Amino acid sequence: MALDTPSGEFRLLRYDGRSHEHTNSIDGDTFYDFHVHRATVRCQATGDREDTYAEATNRYDDFDGALGCLLGDGGFVVPDG
Repeated sequence: MALDTPSGEFRLLRYDGRSHEHTNSIDGDTFYDFHVHRATVRCQATGDREDTYAEATNRYDDFDGALGCLLGDGGFVVPDG
């Protein structure tokens, strides 16, 4: 599948707060909670933006927590110091 994004960006992961209701367009699930967006082939195949799909989470409740989840989920290693 070709990378065709108007902005030239491709978001693999995105961590949102509990600031809005989210509905997954493919399965219709709706929730109002902290949530993690992930790039999926399924969303791209339907013409949605790559990171449209999201799952509710209780793994974080603030910016620092979300950043920690991003670093862990993305496989980043934070050097000591």
